[in-house]
Amino acid sequence: MSGWALGLCVVRRLPDLIDRLYQGETGLVIVAPDGSMHITRPSGAVLLAGSFNPLHEGHEKLLAAAARVTGRSPAYEVSAVNVDKPTIDPSDLRRRLQQFKGKSPVVVTRAPTFGEKAALAPDTVFALGYDTAVRLFDERYYPPYDPDNDPCGLGSTALVVMDQVRRNGGSFAVAGRVGDDGKFYTLRDIDVPEGFSDMLVEIPESEFREDISSTEIRERQGRE
Repeated sequence: MSGWALGLCVVRRLPDLIDRLYQGETGLVIVAPDGSMHITRPSGAVLLAGSFNPLHEGHEKLLAAAARVTGRSPAYEVSAVNVDKPTIDPSDLRRRLQQFKGKSPVVVTRAPTFGEKAALAPDTVFALGYDTAVRLFDERYYPPYDPDNDPCGLGSTALVVMDQVRRNGGSFAVAGRVGDDGKFYTLRDIDVPEGFSDMLVEIPESEFREDISSTEIRERQGRE
């Protein structure tokens, strides 16, 4: 029971749109910079998806660079459900959303894959770092291939999902990163399967370069 005691009565907190998202009553929630919420389906934006634990300057610079390169309005996307991480607790999600107040809008979903994200937000460009872009076509990050779910005969789950993204007008803006060997890796270093290269555009190094990760930031904060 949610609520608080007031004399002999209990005042219940009415379910908001975040509650409805977790209950499966809506597929997404848009949180505006002022904290207000609505469920209008977004279209034509550039989205930076992530867990944002925490949101940091690198995220903000990447999204700004992607917006400049694509000419689209920027927004963040947080999925309460993730492929390789536990579901975000509602209270933790609300805490993370506080980081975006006064910044760009946030699209909150239960869509862990880009195929699902693109279906919810058609005609979207997804801003990515190099490491995430490499995984787009890596079968290890997808369920086992099922030919019954591949009417076009693409031959892999990764390509089936990328085809779903494309059918919904989705594409990707990819930023580079420095590898352990000191080389700056970019979209040109990714082996993109034939027929899918038109879905990816490079964010030039001159527009964005950030050599610190969210993991490193959390580690630093833990030592402070």
